[in-house]
Amino acid sequence: MIPTLIEVAECSAPNTPDWHCDLMEQLSDYKACAAMKLEEMALALGLPGKIGGHGSEVEAMVRRGELEKVRAYCEVDCLNLFVLYTRWALLSGRGDVASHDKSLESLIGCLERESDARRHFGEFLHGWRVTTDRPSPMFVAPSTEPPDSLAA
Repeated sequence: MIPTLIEVAECSAPNTPDWHCDLMEQLSDYKACAAMKLEEMALALGLPGKIGGHGSEVEAMVRRGELEKVRAYCEVDCLNLFVLYTRWALLSGRGDVASHDKSLESLIGCLERESDARRHFGEFLHGWRVTTDRPSPMFVAPSTEPPDSLAA
């Protein structure tokens, strides 16, 4: 949900996930438990994680003028974060299965279209698709069974 200007002005709690979401804060319940790193979360979901470097290498890449490598590194981080956010939105009730799957289908289409121009997009998509020990599926099939609480 994108708030209107009036809703933003009237918002009494700008740090709520409906207004602003720091996903890592949400996933650690505001540090009630240990926070996992973005790469750890990505790998746990079957995403490829880091491609083309690590955050500790970015300064040296910039000094060497390797700005395309920095861009690729940042874009892959954003790809991992987008998929994690999409799954979190589903699991936290902020989205439904159809919107989750449509978001991922849209992302996959973008990655396919842009993979020739941005090699790291193709690497990300390939790594995501070939994960053989995937802990969770890419898409979520809608349930045809009623929840246990309703079946009784």
